[in-house]
Amino acid sequence: MAKVILIDALNLIRRLYAVQERPYLPLADEVAEGTRQQIISNTRQMLRQALAKLRQDLAPSHALMVFDGDNSHWRQQLCALYKANRKPMPTVLAEALPGLISDTEQSGIHCFQQAEYEADDVIATIASKLRQHQQQVVIISTDKGYLPLLTHGVEVYDAFAKHFISREQVKEKFGVQPEQLVSWWSLVGDSTNNIPGVAGVGPKGAEEFMALGRSLNDALQHPDCPKKLKQKISEQKQDILTYTQILALQTNLELGLNLQDIRLTEPI
Repeated sequence: MAKVILIDALNLIRRLYAVQERPYLPLADEVAEGTRQQIISNTRQMLRQALAKLRQDLAPSHALMVFDGDNSHWRQQLCALYKANRKPMPTVLAEALPGLISDTEQSGIHCFQQAEYEADDVIATIASKLRQHQQQVVIISTDKGYLPLLTHGVEVYDAFAKHFISREQVKEKFGVQPEQLVSWWSLVGDSTNNIPGVAGVGPKGAEEFMALGRSLNDALQHPDCPKKLKQKISEQKQDILTYTQILALQTNLELGLNLQDIRLTEPI
């Protein structure tokens, strides 16, 4: 059985970069060359160390570092609010990316980017297909958007806290099962992705509602579904369907990858 780690590249890199940038904040529009080079050098060093630590701690046989594509805009086309609150990538980090990609490849981990796909969907697709073939998958990210994928054979690992996230922890934190999270977020909102949710529906109400069924439709059809809540959801049905479509990760992309393509090699 293969053990595959799938790394959400910018989730890892942006957090490593933020630590190196912090002593120099606020950065001027024109960053001194010495400062720029110091931040980049430190970030590259920290990435190399992080990747080596992942190899040591998780002992994978295969690995892939996945970057967002530049032309993936279908979610914004469905809902202009999607990620509208996200800050653009810092200029210094954008300039450092080629070197960071090179460092990753030299560490023995392949990088992948396809212009029309977000990294989340690429990772979800690979994880889903590998699970169907009884391979072991570990997603490396602090992004909660991967939690709905938690199932037998697919794990999520926080490389900064150095622990796996369990289904029990998801239930304790959100009050619902991992496979119900997308529906729950479509009701209460998701500030990370700038999704507003349904006005007047809070986490507790959504938790009680989702306890009535595994899906939104199941819960709506339950005889104990509160009438006022049912009315609110019915009035915003189209928005909820849009939010659900946006927040659900795609798992059926055609990527042209196979296991051999992502086998770990020895560092250069």
